[in-house]
Amino acid sequence: MSHVSLPNGEDERSGRIMPSGLPLVIEPPLTIDVEDAALRHDRLATLVAEKVVPRLLALHAPAQDALRAETFHAGTIEINELSRLVLGAENADAFDYITALRGAGLSLDNLYLELLEPTARHLGELWDEDKVDFLDVSVGLIRLQRLVRVFAGLDDAAPYDEKCRALIIATPDEQHLFGNTIVQRFFRAAGWHVGCGPVTGTADLEAIVSQEWFGVVGLSIAADRHLDSLRSAIAVVRAKSVNRNVGIIVGGPAIFERPELARDVGADGTAINAPAAVVLAKKLLVPSLVARDTAGR
Repeated sequence: MSHVSLPNGEDERSGRIMPSGLPLVIEPPLTIDVEDAALRHDRLATLVAEKVVPRLLALHAPAQDALRAETFHAGTIEINELSRLVLGAENADAFDYITALRGAGLSLDNLYLELLEPTARHLGELWDEDKVDFLDVSVGLIRLQRLVRVFAGLDDAAPYDEKCRALIIATPDEQHLFGNTIVQRFFRAAGWHVGCGPVTGTADLEAIVSQEWFGVVGLSIAADRHLDSLRSAIAVVRAKSVNRNVGIIVGGPAIFERPELARDVGADGTAINAPAAVVLAKKLLVPSLVARDTAGR
């Protein structure tokens, strides 16, 4: 099992308790120094040299043919290359790479579906396999989020770092919380303020989302028997949230086994692991940012 190794100097403040007295804590983002990550990549040299580069070279000609196609679709080669770039020393390389793919015909929709989200998922898999550490993945996620922002056309939007606020909780009645803790930690490392705490029923959830602005709400579910509870919780969030454009993500074993349930219960999407959830959350945050920016003009 992978162990979470936190960077030195991590901000472990206890967060802010809601004035209402509800058992919700808003945890601040972790302190992540992107520059420190460059020191950690030497150990990846062997992996890149032995696994990634040979595959890229072997498939170079077919890839060039694909780049000349009218419509380009990203695959394993592009996912591995973007993963290497966002784990590297310069984020500009990742931007230039995506720009080239966009010029080759990769649509904005496919950019997220075929490249950004799968790359985040791949980073999570590398972490699970202990090939990269928590800081490496965190830096990669920060860079992927920046790419989502740029290619979503939000460069001119009002400052929104403080709008990266996510409520990450278990579905009411669920008792399995360990996975939520991992997801919360990755969100915080990627620059999000995270609301967390026990929510014992829809009344608690209604009180929370009606008082606190969240860009994204994440709900986990381990057992199928709680699907009705999850469906009710999502309906409450939709009806009572301060943010009328709130994005809703669902995850957990019950959803991983049947991802089609995400739409059935009324969520906007699901993610197979925590890094993928972070990038999905930034995509789902876009409508809220655009709405707030428009309202402020």
